[in-house]
Amino acid sequence: MAGKLEATILIDRPTEDIFRFLNNPDNHPKFVPGMLAFKKISPGPLGQVGATAQGVRQFLGVKMNLPYEITEVEQGNRLGMKGKMGPLTFNDGYILESMGPSTRVRFWLEFTLTGLMKLARPFLAIVGKTHAHETLRNLKKALEISG
Repeated sequence: MAGKLEATILIDRPTEDIFRFLNNPDNHPKFVPGMLAFKKISPGPLGQVGATAQGVRQFLGVKMNLPYEITEVEQGNRLGMKGKMGPLTFNDGYILESMGPSTRVRFWLEFTLTGLMKLARPFLAIVGKTHAHETLRNLKKALEISG
């Protein structure tokens, strides 16, 4: 069983700046809620299909390791990844659309539930929606402050 969520925000920065920020692993703890650490573990840049990273996230008071793999890159416009948090697998990413000097950023999150985890779908949908909006608010704040 899968669920898909989306959220959008307008950020007063050009798409190139936002894409560069997203491709820097050191920046992810600055905007992803609960992300304590995010390190690239494969050779080469993060912004290439197949690149891998390891995140550490705190969720409901528990620290969890999150393996990530980059699944989609369209230079300057799209970045997609898949990850796993305990029994939950997910795909998420960012789509950037230039709006002159600003950028509309769309964050999407799709999760897959199996077995008994299917019972948690309503709860995870609420948590996911909150996570999507908070991620974008944090991203906007981090980018607009860093000017």
